[in-house]
Amino acid sequence: MNALLKLAALWLGLLAGSIAFAQPAMNTKHLVLIGASYAAEWENPKLPGYTVTNQGIGGQESSDLRARFEKDVLALKPNVVMIWGHYNDIVRASADKMAAAKQKAQDNYRWMTEQARAAGIEVILITEITIPVPDTLKEKALGLLASLLGKKDYRTQKNEQIKAVNVWLREYARSQNIKLIDLETALDSGNGTRKVEYTRDDNSHVSPAGYQAITSYVNAQLAR
Repeated sequence: MNALLKLAALWLGLLAGSIAFAQPAMNTKHLVLIGASYAAEWENPKLPGYTVTNQGIGGQESSDLRARFEKDVLALKPNVVMIWGHYNDIVRASADKMAAAKQKAQDNYRWMTEQARAAGIEVILITEITIPVPDTLKEKALGLLASLLGKKDYRTQKNEQIKAVNVWLREYARSQNIKLIDLETALDSGNGTRKVEYTRDDNSHVSPAGYQAITSYVNAQLAR
């Protein structure tokens, strides 16, 4: 009898330990990240309190995210969706179609947000990151020369439009009480563009150091 009691106590102890061990996993939230290549290459970041499903696909615009939102987000029934991506909308738009591209990005953000909220999914919006412009004497001289000639550097032109949508995104998030991750600000070098060390050699995609900075910043924001 004593042996049976000891065996039962041991089994109950193991069961209690298993439940305690499993408890943190039960408390984690499922987060789906949807976006283009910047999101895709972030892979599955370690975000305490969340299990991440990365649904980033390189080369996509916000309309592509919208087109697959039901299949890649809503169907998974996550607790949270993180939406990141109007960079390609802007860099691919010609000057005469820029206003339409920005409006379409705004409409797509709004639509995805409304669909997620209707499904009971928390939304986190992310501001887009800029194209880096090195803070060097050469770059400053080229910028001055361009301004004297009445021209704008390609990077400056695109950054202005990326930032314009970011301004709208901040205002929209504020008006709708939506959490916003401001990557434009977090990765800023101090001259209004992304730090060079946060960019790969193609002057667009994010470097390992950039993703480390992004993960640290996002974790700090999620903990607030």
